[in-house]
Amino acid sequence: MEERVKLKSATHSNKPSGLKASARYQAMETLDLVYKGEAFVNQEVNQVLSHSRVGDSDRDLYTRLVYGSLQFHWTLQELLKQVLKRYKRTKKWLLALLELSAYQHYYLDAIPDHAIVDEAVRIAKKRGNQTMGRFTNGTLRNLFRTYPTIEDFISQQASDQYYVLSLETSLPLDWVKYFTQRFGFETTQQIAQAMVEPAQVNVRISRDYWQEQDKISQSLADQGFPNQSSQIAPHQLKVKTGNPAQSELFKKGIITIQDEAASLAVDILNPKAGDRVLDACAAPGGKTVQLAEYVGKTGRVLAFDIAENKLPLIADNVKRMHVDSQVSIQQGDASQLGEKFPTESFDGILVDAPCSGVGLFRRKPDTKLNKDFADLKNLQKIQLEILNNVSPLLKKAGRLVYSTCTITAEENWQVVEEFLATHPDFALKAIGPEWQEVLKPALINAACLEILPHHFNSDGFFVALLEKQS
Repeated sequence: MEERVKLKSATHSNKPSGLKASARYQAMETLDLVYKGEAFVNQEVNQVLSHSRVGDSDRDLYTRLVYGSLQFHWTLQELLKQVLKRYKRTKKWLLALLELSAYQHYYLDAIPDHAIVDEAVRIAKKRGNQTMGRFTNGTLRNLFRTYPTIEDFISQQASDQYYVLSLETSLPLDWVKYFTQRFGFETTQQIAQAMVEPAQVNVRISRDYWQEQDKISQSLADQGFPNQSSQIAPHQLKVKTGNPAQSELFKKGIITIQDEAASLAVDILNPKAGDRVLDACAAPGGKTVQLAEYVGKTGRVLAFDIAENKLPLIADNVKRMHVDSQVSIQQGDASQLGEKFPTESFDGILVDAPCSGVGLFRRKPDTKLNKDFADLKNLQKIQLEILNNVSPLLKKAGRLVYSTCTITAEENWQVVEEFLATHPDFALKAIGPEWQEVLKPALINAACLEILPHHFNSDGFFVALLEKQS
């Protein structure tokens, strides 16, 4: 679970018109908010689309401009620094406008340069003034003339292999060096290339409909959502185009949107019908739903999250998926849940811990912004506090899954290793044999897997299965 930060609301009340309702203007506004740390990209994009702040014909372009500019932010930033003498003093909204204009020139083929520049100048005048318009015109024309292609820019930079890879894949240089130290340069190249590929939407089929998977797949395709089966999660479909949240199958609770790698945490925990399970860090509720499907109507899932404003998301998910009768949702800090229950209260525990979210760089490209390596040790401390606090609540012979959506050593295996060193009553438990062969590239050992983005073209994810000794 990615670490959450409380942000100022970016909701807009007045519906724009004219130029302000264009894809490029709204993309600039969204990027400005994200760069200033006032919004998460997925939440802001949803706000803009749900409030019809762009016209129907511009929705796809708006989304592509926002996510594409963010995905290539590191490279575009380095590029603009070559032509802006006062880069750091340039207004954030203007940098956002220049960046999305550069993205169109260097990474999109269908938009002619004159259209990119003319629209950017109009926006700069509208958002700023005539001077800003002239500045935008001169900057973009100079940039496109100096570096006609992105390859021209990269080839003129230092030949250091780390910096070149960083520019080619827009993975910040510090992360290229971190991954190289951890995995080696060849694997880092594969990770970086995978992280810049477009993220696919995955749907998980409700346990009640597993027998109808072929029919559901065909129904989605008929509704305009072509798909294929996941290679690692047997009841997941990878949707090639479109947003399946708009499908009738989603609205009826037959499918839900969940990354295939993330869904493995619950599959590997494998709770039984009638079990009482703790979901310690539950928002937004995808895994809560999964747990409830496993334990059935005779079981119980107690879902907690520290963020009270996230609880309605969990409630909406469990209700839509028809498992609300077996789920209890409460606000609570996972590092203090040990005070709420007697020892040995649960058959199973899921700790999908707050983390850096590095495994989500492709799906949530804004997570690449302002990552501080010092945070990794701080997060490790929080993760261990949670495990230390909830572990006494597990029954003997009960199973605990620790999972994260990151691929850093500090938050994954190091956490498990340190926890086991201080808890002799816990041991690693080999995951089911049905998973061993399928997940072989990601296995650290028989009980832990670390899925890297290039392994299965999915999010990066870590899962460790532990058992409390009898």
